[in-house]
Amino acid sequence: MNNFLLYSPLIGFGCFILAAVFIYVWPKSRAREIRSLNFPNFALHYFHPLGWVLVGMGVFMYLKYAGLAIVLIGLGVLAFAMFLYIWLRR
Repeated sequence: MNNFLLYSPLIGFGCFILAAVFIYVWPKSRAREIRSLNFPNFALHYFHPLGWVLVGMGVFMYLKYAGLAIVLIGLGVLAFAMFLYIWLRR
């Protein structure tokens, strides 16, 4: 538990930085595909960063609200799993 207290801000900010990279930097080459608002394109663009944001929020909230943090991390993993499922089916 002591190591988690030391590294939790680094893990949380790392998750937020990864989310920002996947929203603003990575999809530039596929911006034309995102303009058609069907669900697979929407999910491919936003569910991966959403997963990272939810995991980062869960890491920050773990010390005060452990139950809510576990739910947030679970939702983040679920969003990432949905992203992977849609991405691998394409």
